[in-house]
Amino acid sequence: MEKSQTGPFLSVACLCEKLLQEADGVKSAIRIVDRLTIQAAGPQPPTEMPVIPYKVVLFIRFKSGRARGPMSLQVTVVNPAGESKSIVNSTVMFEGEDDRGIDAVCNLSMEFKQAGIYWFYIDLDGVNLTRLPFRVVYLPQITPAPYPGSGTP
Repeated sequence: MEKSQTGPFLSVACLCEKLLQEADGVKSAIRIVDRLTIQAAGPQPPTEMPVIPYKVVLFIRFKSGRARGPMSLQVTVVNPAGESKSIVNSTVMFEGEDDRGIDAVCNLSMEFKQAGIYWFYIDLDGVNLTRLPFRVVYLPQITPAPYPGSGTP
């Protein structure tokens, strides 16, 4: 049997704003996101998107299947220009029953420098399991300056 048919298996992969863990160990992904809209308004908003800092949680859950032992988890982000950067490099351990697994919770502090789709590639032992898209939209909006004496600051 191929490795893909015996495990480990990807159960969850998502980007969210917050991940809660209850006392009984159950996790809840809050505000699952795949898009960020940046608005800039004013008489002369920048035509180029400014660098946007953004905190997001990458939640990944695997089920062991027949997999046992340590495996290398790597997450790489590819920006709209095609440039890639490794953002997670970790070892995960598979053990126990076939339905057991591991959760990887990655608190990321991102800096988005351009609009477009950012792809998050999730690899386990060098094999790509999936990729998540995250679109950044920049909307500059020209708004007229207030007239002198209008009472608007």
